[in-house]
Parts: sequence; C-alpha cells; structure tokens
Amino acid sequence: MRLVPLAVVVSLAALGCLDPGNVDPDGGRIRVNCDTTSSTWPVEVVDLGGLPVTGADVTATNDTNLSLKVTGKTDSRGIFLVDGKLVGTGPVTVRASFNGLNTNPGRFTFTPSECAGSLVEPRDLRLQLQR
Repeated sequence: MRLVPLAVVVSLAALGCLDPGNVDPDGGRIRVNCDTTSSTWPVEVVDLGGLPVTGADVTATNDTNLSLKVTGKTDSRGIFLVDGKLVGTGPVTVRASFNGLNTNPGRFTFTPSECAGSLVEPRDLRLQLQR
C-alpha cells in the first residue's frame, strides 16, 4: 500500500472548500442589492426674514412625467425630503406655500448612477416665501 503525504491530502481538501462566491463571467463580483433610484433631496423653506417655516406645503413634480409627484409638509427645521423613487429621474420642479405666500419654483435634476449613489444637482434647495 502506498501512502500519500499528509500535505497533499490537506491541500486537496482545502481546494474543495474554496468557494468563489457570486462571480460574474468577467470575474467581477455580482452586486446583490443595487438600488439606482433611491435618493432624498432636502428642500428648505424659509420665510421673508430667512427663518425656517414649519408646516409649509411642498410639491415636487417631474417635468417630463407630470404624474410623478410628491407632496408633503416641512418639519420643525423647515425641511422636507423629496423622495427620488416617487418623482423619478430627470428635472423636477419644487414649489412651496404657507399662509397664502408662495415660493418661486426651484429645480432638481436627478440622474441615477449604478450602485454608486445617485447624482442630484443641486445637492439641496432653499425656497423663500414671497409676497
């Protein structure tokens, strides 16, 4: 009977245990949870003196698909977060109102980016109520 060296047996056993995981044909790792549309954009609403407005009505509407719209109220800091999943990609117009005063429209442009975070220009938006 011929004996196989212990190092060979251990090496062969270790090779059987190697798991390359989820690998694309090109050798790169498969992205498991890639979300290209989620992003929130802060919109701040301020009064005539530049102070935050709590409870202002905010509407964000996709310019190319008017059915993609989100509405809500600002929080105690005068901030409303626009959800990118609800308004879609491309240019989005944002307006706010409070006690009969309105803001001039502001605009975001949302561009999804594969698993690297979405691009939103500008990064935040400040709307001031006007008489």
